[in-house]
Amino acid sequence: MTSLDTKSRIMAAALAEFAEHGVAGARVDRIARNARANKESIYRYYGLKEELLEQVLSEYLRHNGDTVTPEANALDEYVAGLFRHYRHDPRYLRLCLWEGMEGIGMRSDAAIEERRAHFADKLDAVRASQEAGTVDPELDPRHLMIVLLGMVNYWFAVPQIVRLLFGGEPDEAVLAEHERFVAECARRIIAPRVPPRGPLPDEDQPRSSSSV
Repeated sequence: MTSLDTKSRIMAAALAEFAEHGVAGARVDRIARNARANKESIYRYYGLKEELLEQVLSEYLRHNGDTVTPEANALDEYVAGLFRHYRHDPRYLRLCLWEGMEGIGMRSDAAIEERRAHFADKLDAVRASQEAGTVDPELDPRHLMIVLLGMVNYWFAVPQIVRLLFGGEPDEAVLAEHERFVAECARRIIAPRVPPRGPLPDEDQPRSSSSV
């Protein structure tokens, strides 16, 4: 059994553990048991739990970061696809939520650059859409991306609010309806403004019936 196999099992076990319990609630002995590894190997490979979380997030992005990526002129499809993705695999979002709530900062420059590049690609897609005329060019791409992500993420970040609003656990029909709804909201948000129509050209003005 190679060290690569061991690291792969540790990554999978740590991903599940952090997504469920966060860093403060995660237990290295539980990760070791589920990974069929020993605690010493985890500390040797990754150091502290915070460093392990950083590695888990980076590893997830390397393997899944392109699963749902915005393309120019298709930001509404991106929002719908992201909602659909989180329905089936919310682990990355949960990791980010724990990271934010527990105030865990990224430690290595490499991790910061990797995460920054991940979001830079999204901003590039917005700018390309603006240049193509399908997104309002007056919208700041950074603010717009936060709004689009927020529309999707809120549903999964506070599911108790969703249950209150819908009167219980949403079924497949409600989930499908909401997927369509966020896509429509995105289309309305990003739509270029239609300039007000000015006066008609002289030749289109109605002619006076009076004689000269």
